[in-house]
Amino acid sequence: MTPAPPHRVQPQTPPHISLGKRLLFSGVMAALVLCVAEVLLACFWTPPPPTDPFVGFSPSVPLLVESPPIDPNASTKEAGFRINPAKLVWFNDQWFPATKSPEAYRIVCLGGSTTYGRPFHDATSFCGWLRTMLPMVAPDRHWEVINAGGISYASYRIAGVMQEFAAHDVDLFIVYTGQNEFLEWRTYGDLLESSDTPGVMATRWLGTLARNTHLGQSLQSLADRMRSSATDESKPMLQGEVDEILNHTIGPASYKRDPHWHRGVEQHFRVNLRRMERIARDAGAEMAVIVPASNLRDCAPFKSDFGDDIDDTTRRRLAEDLEVARQMLTDGAAEQSLEVLELILAEDQRNADVHYLRGRALLQVDHADEARKSFQRAIDEDICPLRATTPIKQAIETFIGEGAVIPIDFESHLSRLRRNEEGHACFGAESFLDHVHPTIDVHREIALVILSALVDREIVPEVPSPDQIAAATQTIHGKLDRQTQGVAFRNLAKLTHWAGKFEEARRSANDALRLLPEDLESRYVLADCLVHEGQIDAAIEQYSELFRIGHFDRACQPFGELLAMQGHHDAAKGYLMQAIFVSEGPRQASAYRSLGRLHETLGETELAAECFEKAAELRP
Repeated sequence: MTPAPPHRVQPQTPPHISLGKRLLFSGVMAALVLCVAEVLLACFWTPPPPTDPFVGFSPSVPLLVESPPIDPNASTKEAGFRINPAKLVWFNDQWFPATKSPEAYRIVCLGGSTTYGRPFHDATSFCGWLRTMLPMVAPDRHWEVINAGGISYASYRIAGVMQEFAAHDVDLFIVYTGQNEFLEWRTYGDLLESSDTPGVMATRWLGTLARNTHLGQSLQSLADRMRSSATDESKPMLQGEVDEILNHTIGPASYKRDPHWHRGVEQHFRVNLRRMERIARDAGAEMAVIVPASNLRDCAPFKSDFGDDIDDTTRRRLAEDLEVARQMLTDGAAEQSLEVLELILAEDQRNADVHYLRGRALLQVDHADEARKSFQRAIDEDICPLRATTPIKQAIETFIGEGAVIPIDFESHLSRLRRNEEGHACFGAESFLDHVHPTIDVHREIALVILSALVDREIVPEVPSPDQIAAATQTIHGKLDRQTQGVAFRNLAKLTHWAGKFEEARRSANDALRLLPEDLESRYVLADCLVHEGQIDAAIEQYSELFRIGHFDRACQPFGELLAMQGHHDAAKGYLMQAIFVSEGPRQASAYRSLGRLHETLGETELAAECFEKAAELRP
């Protein structure tokens, strides 16, 4: 019998694992690794403060220094921190204790001159209103409200201020920014041009992740270091303190239309909002961001021009049409003015003045919503944009819409208020003292909308009652005497006069004289504004009143020239001779030339030649 063949053991086929199960297993393992990494980073790694990828800063003195209480009558003598006296040109003097008491809630308000409280000071700012009203609605808590607003500070400098305060147990940062972004010159070059590369896009994605995880923060930190090492040499260095473009010229002459620069400023602004969010979060503080508002109706653009592609002949014709439309509007013919303005816009839409005048005309014919759009377009087309442009406000709205910060929509609040009171939301002199600085009572409205948002977050229990608001109003207004108010309005008049905004300067000078009727400089500014506006008789009246009250050296020459122009030759000679005696250098040379021209007009050739010779000797 043939033996049976040996039994062969068939090799076992491993059980089939589906692709889905393998992917699930890989995902679980990856998640486990990420969780372990997240736990380890949370325990052993502290994220470094975020840096500015676009600009560096020259060394500067610190903002905060150790100090005993500023108030000698303070109940405590413990050590604390105050604003460095070397910085008080830009900041209010503030102090807070080094150790925060358990019942204290520390609020730091950040921003530019609006936060500071200009043209006044901290006491009348929205910070001062908060400091007054918070104890009324929540007396069981000790409220510390620190005004860290810096005059002319933009977002990139505000982030640095926030970083200094981050080490001092802050509970809430309140940020009001967006108006000063175009105030300082800085370049972007390749930093901007590379903004949409895959590396930068990946960094943006990592930034979103970094807001929620330590792992994301570590990856973001690595990306920041890599980007900084690649761009440090090309980053512009800004001075330790603000160096405004406006400081280098008379008026806004230095500003040129530059779309590339505007895009860089806008991108830089978005980056700095993210930086501030991360600084606040790393400090364990909440962050509130205020949507800013500006003077739309009663503040003309700072610098306007037609588009760069308009030829000289067309430019002259459009400029003449613009002046015709301006005069029509002055004469009350709003509809006819609007027709001319629309014809101009059909040829060119870049001139900010055209949009501004169109807004005023539309408002006069009761098209308020369309007028508001024109006023905002005027801000956007302003070659010297010293108010928040549409892209800047959109960046703020997008940022707060993501839900990581407390939204404070002041602009919408003010719009509702003005619609109820005036029927439109084209903000003007009733709300703002100049282009951006709110009245004292509008600072109260900022504080009230902040308090409403804090109620929503259950930080405070309720908003102030009408009686509490009235009491706070009496307290705040009592902190500002007539002299302080008058000087503030005079300073506003001088600033807007220097910028060539004579309507606004005239309004502020009148406000100053209402409070300080014998203030010579305010009357001089008023008189010169009237000259520029063609109101010669009114200007002579103001100059005459000025010299009746006292003597103001700088007014001698312009008054003498004005009298000469009107044919009052003997009086003109007297004032021009005074101008020579009270002046020196280039100003004295100018006075000699004016007197020489007057002698020429009168046929006094020898005296004229003598004046011109003296002027030539004084020429540098």
